[in-house]
Amino acid sequence: MNKQNNTLGYFSAIKFLGKYIKKHKRNFIMFYFGWFFDTVLTLIMPIMLGVMIDEIVYYKDVNTFLHISLVFVVMSVFSCILYFLIYAQHSYLMNMYTYDIKNDVFKQLMSADSQYMSDASTGDIINNLQYYPSECMHFVIRDIIHNINGILILVLYTVYVFVISWQIGLLMLVIVPVSVIISKLFGTKIRRYGDKQRKYYGIYISWLLEMLSALRDIRLLGAEKKTSKTFVHNNKKLYDINIKAGLSNITSSNIITGTTLILQLSIFVVISYFTSKGILSIGLFTIIMSYYMGMTSTVSRLSSEYLDMKNRLSFFQRIFDFLHIKNEKIWTGKKELQVTNGEIHIENISFSYKNETPVLKDFSFTAHAGKHTALVGKSGCGKTTFAYMLIGFYQPQIGYIEIDGQRLTDCSLKSIRQNIGIIQQDVLIFDGSIKDNLLLGNPKATEEMIDSACKRAGLTEFLAALPDGLETILGKNGVGLSGGQRQRVSIARIYIKDPKIIIFDEATSSLDSETEEQIHEAWKKVLLGRTSIVITHRQSSVMLCDYAVHMENGQVIETGTPQELLENSKSFRTLFAVKENEIYA
Repeated sequence: MNKQNNTLGYFSAIKFLGKYIKKHKRNFIMFYFGWFFDTVLTLIMPIMLGVMIDEIVYYKDVNTFLHISLVFVVMSVFSCILYFLIYAQHSYLMNMYTYDIKNDVFKQLMSADSQYMSDASTGDIINNLQYYPSECMHFVIRDIIHNINGILILVLYTVYVFVISWQIGLLMLVIVPVSVIISKLFGTKIRRYGDKQRKYYGIYISWLLEMLSALRDIRLLGAEKKTSKTFVHNNKKLYDINIKAGLSNITSSNIITGTTLILQLSIFVVISYFTSKGILSIGLFTIIMSYYMGMTSTVSRLSSEYLDMKNRLSFFQRIFDFLHIKNEKIWTGKKELQVTNGEIHIENISFSYKNETPVLKDFSFTAHAGKHTALVGKSGCGKTTFAYMLIGFYQPQIGYIEIDGQRLTDCSLKSIRQNIGIIQQDVLIFDGSIKDNLLLGNPKATEEMIDSACKRAGLTEFLAALPDGLETILGKNGVGLSGGQRQRVSIARIYIKDPKIIIFDEATSSLDSETEEQIHEAWKKVLLGRTSIVITHRQSSVMLCDYAVHMENGQVIETGTPQELLENSKSFRTLFAVKENEIYA
């Protein structure tokens, strides 16, 4: 994740969350005032209880006692109703407010910089989408609303006690600064451990997801022991971090609890002395003790929430950083790409990841309109990087790409991806119907377009054998489809999208020879009249093309027809392990 210069503090976090609060401000206002009235009731009800005690003990006024008791009961019932209404608002806000944040995170994910996506941890992405947005709501409720009301009630408690006895009020005032100072001393340390927990947990979850998705391969390779060791190592490291964070939290809580206990005993002694001397009535004694317990409880909660807030700030930091990474909005092209012939011209392209050794350097060639050009070379020579550049995932750092005379960087990403389609080895199959999967590139396609695409891709016989045809539900990751059938789905999908230019990126590398030959027949139909770039390690796929471009270390070392290169280039023959006596076979 890109490092950000902005480190979120309490007020900058409020500012960051402000735009989401503003959208639901009416509900937040209602929610706040619900808690405000609940706070006022918390203040008033001990006073009423104290008055009731004094009316009975000192004045023997049963009538006043009963009237106040009735009001007390009514207020208690009102408090219950208010509590229900507060949590009705809480439920609404928890869903809608977090949805807004998740929606922004998901939009950013959909347009995130390709370099970020190649380095991103799956666990971090899941946390940004699911876990951290909920913590944003907890921050608003617990660390803003509850803290405001907590501070307010502390002030009112203190003022009322000062009115009764300035000595007791002064003693109570000691609690607040001591607790706050202790909380601040340990807050920074807590946040540091919280950052470590979040970061390593994201790495661990990412590894766990990858391991679970490859569980069958792990068993087949006999790698259970090694995987188990990695699992134990990861859990031990996570365990160590959690222990340190837990000990830090326990230490802070114990110090705060011990300090509060000492102050509580001091106040109890003073109040008992004043009551025994007749300075305070039993009712006032009850009010002060109730206020003191409420005050210590509030201070304890504020201290605890301050520590929690330090943890939550690390969550917001990760969401904030994610929402500010580079994304495709930096793409400056606005023009509509108009593909008339489909000629692709690449001029002196150079490109590297993170200022490393260039993947492409002085890379140039021309893919002629309506022709099929094979891009070949050893793994890592830059073929797929170029394919991703052609569909706008990356921009050349030097040089340019033109399609029918239009600079690709001058055109909008939407128009580029409408006109250029890509078929890869790993075909994207969603857990849905075959029809839903076919319509991914063009949701508005008609039934006639779908039927035509299925016929040309050779899916008709396969669909006829299924009881639900196009409406057949595919399981997770396309369970039930062979490699060849998955490729046919991708070819039919491309037919429906109908791009002018098609890229095949190792589309048949995992297929057997017989299935590959069948897919090649479907290729011939889909490629008719279209410009195509075929990235492949298979000689059979290269021989279907009109031209071949041989790459090495990010550069073009030779071009020509596949037959010419096969006859005249030793490096080309070596690439496909072709012997001299096999050239004319």
